[in-house]
Formats: sequence, structure tokens, C-alpha cells
Amino acid sequence: DDSIFVCRLNPVTTDEDLEIIFSRFGRVTSCDIIRDYKTGDSLNFAFVSFETKEEAEAAYFKMDNVLIDDRRVHVDFSQSMHGLWKNYKRFGKKGGSAEDGEQADTE
Repeated sequence: DDSIFVCRLNPVTTDEDLEIIFSRFGRVTSCDIIRDYKTGDSLNFAFVSFETKEEAEAAYFKMDNVLIDDRRVHVDFSQSMHGLWKNYKRFGKKGGSAEDGEQADTE
């Protein structure tokens, strides 16, 4: 997979901060800090997608347990969760299908 899951983020960390930090491993195609839908507050985790699997692997190996904004973050491969998040963003609570997620990947 070309996406990684980043958790234990500091609430002050922004999407732009993460994109800058992770872009040293390759072209970041999307960077989404997950936020509370009512308050907009960070839920302290994010998904970062890269152009290639190799770039995602490099970020995974180099960034796990690194300090970002005074918080030691944990990085893992996102597996199916990022596709679910894309569907949620696109379709809301109705979800959408696996095909919809694949279509969202191409957009």
C-alpha cells in the first residue's frame, strides 16, 4: 500500500506540517489529519499517501517513534483504513462500496 497511518500526533500539528515533514520521502499525494466532525479538533491521527509504495515504506521505517511537535508519533501501514476514510469523506455515514474507494484513489 502507498499510505501510512500516523498516530499520537500533537493536537497543534497541521496537515501542512505533516505534508512538509513527510515530503522528504517522496511526493505526498494526500495528507489528512482526522478531525472531530463537530468541533474540528484533531483526533491526533492522520493518513499520509505517497506516489509509490517504496516512498511509504521509507517514511514508515524512518519516522516511527520520531518527535513531531514534542510528541513521539507511531507510524504504521494503514491497510484498509485509509480507503474507508476516503469513502467516509466522500459519501458520509452511508459509506460507499469498495469500488467507490478505488475510484476515489484515482481522483
